[in-house]
Amino acid sequence: MIALYLTSMGETAGKSALCAALGKIFKADGRKVGFLKPVAIVAEKADSSDKDAEFMKLTLALEEPVELLCPNYLSARDFLATANEKEPAWLNRAKEALGVVSHGKDVVLLEGVSGFKAGSGPALAGSRIVETLGARAILIVRYESSLQVSQVVDAARMLGGHLLGVIINAVPQRRMDSVKATIVPALEQSGIKVLGVLPEDRILLTVSVGELVEHLGGNILSSPERPDELVESIMIGAMSPDPAVSYLSLKPRKVVVTRGDRPDIQLAALETLTNCLVLTNNISPLPNILSRAKAVKTPIAVVKDDTVRTMEALEMVWDKAKFSHERKVEKLEQLLEQHLDLKFIRQAVQV
Repeated sequence: MIALYLTSMGETAGKSALCAALGKIFKADGRKVGFLKPVAIVAEKADSSDKDAEFMKLTLALEEPVELLCPNYLSARDFLATANEKEPAWLNRAKEALGVVSHGKDVVLLEGVSGFKAGSGPALAGSRIVETLGARAILIVRYESSLQVSQVVDAARMLGGHLLGVIINAVPQRRMDSVKATIVPALEQSGIKVLGVLPEDRILLTVSVGELVEHLGGNILSSPERPDELVESIMIGAMSPDPAVSYLSLKPRKVVVTRGDRPDIQLAALETLTNCLVLTNNISPLPNILSRAKAVKTPIAVVKDDTVRTMEALEMVWDKAKFSHERKVEKLEQLLEQHLDLKFIRQAVQV
């Protein structure tokens, strides 16, 4: 059995996404695949179910209970405070859990910690996890314009001989050539294997209606059976009704935010490809609006905040969205086949 640990330098770098897509690829190769999230960092220490573990259990059709797939829930403070202990209890539990979930498996994907930067607490703890569990490691780096090669090299070297390589993720298409011409050669000259440069993709930047409404603390009044519909963009409805349909037709698969007392804008939104209509100021829609929404199967959600605050909240929802949609997994599988050195990775996890 080979354990493959995926960690990242920053938040929302794509660990869950890559675990899911790699797991599906390994399964398609005929490998028996397992999953373990050694520790979940939560706001407060709590025994609860981890969403990533739940998703991986479903995606990879795993038999083990979620409590075993993620055996530890720690606050960031407790996690870092115990990282330097000789035998922290959470690390022992993770080792025991790996012994169980790896039974009969060829590969076990380990979803690691975020914030893996040289000298940081998460990096020190993550290095101990890799060492204790005897795992190979992949460092995921989400592209930013301020990305410095030296930071990536320093973080990668903390993984020592366990490092398999680095993946640079979510690179805007206009930056792909530049990254391949500058950052990749610089890393490889420092002895760091670059496993792939993954382009930013619009589908992977979407959120589901359910995630969006949960983030806003709203209630869905129509078509509640469609929480997995994906939303790609936000539009605000605040114009006069005449040009509304033309304006709102500019973007498909969108969420339209408007005041609850603007039935004219609401009807205009329902005449276009709208995946969710959010009504603000805690004002419920008129019966004819609900009837039309049901006819076109568009979810309507009512939220307490005004339009300005709702828009501010929505600007953050994309960063918090979970990678929990089959369409996203399929798209990422395609990207990995095109842009990742899967031959090298397959050889590295060969039993």
